Amino acid sequence: MAEVSLDAIDRRILDILQERGRIPNTELADEIGLTPAPCLRRVKRLEDEGVISRYVALLDKPRVGRDLTVFVHVTLDKQTKQGFTTFAEKMRARPEVLECYFCLGEYDFLLKVVVGDLETYQRFLVDVLAAMPEVSKTNSTIAAKEEKHTTKLILE
Repeated sequence: MAEVSLDAIDRRILDILQERGRIPNTELADEIGLTPAPCLRRVKRLEDEGVISRYVALLDKPRVGRDLTVFVHVTLDKQTKQGFTTFAEKMRARPEVLECYFCLGEYDFLLKVVVGDLETYQRFLVDVLAAMPEVSKTNSTIAAKEEKHTTKLILE
């Protein structure tokens, strides 16, 4: 997919929307220094070009009972296209897996798993990951404290 050319106004719009996705168009236009109609056209173009892929609500994990974050390195038994594809499909279907990355290096995949407690994670590890014939090895790291969490990309 080709990189999209962004001017300073586009970058400013994206910067604001990453912080405040629900900002009314009139307020966004005021902050950018445009009138509402051209501002709305720019946002629509950024959406149509796929630069803005979606809007979401970010939840406070402890307030919704999801206090445990675990990063899991997964090594597959065989490094085959089918094995990589099958594992990735299975992880996309798991709601407790928030992120899944295919990696180059010591491990094949890196997972970010968020659950309510250690017992729930242990069930996921035993009943899901260890039960998959394509999984050879896992290494879990439990996050003790979240020091920084952002979804904002810097656009310079």
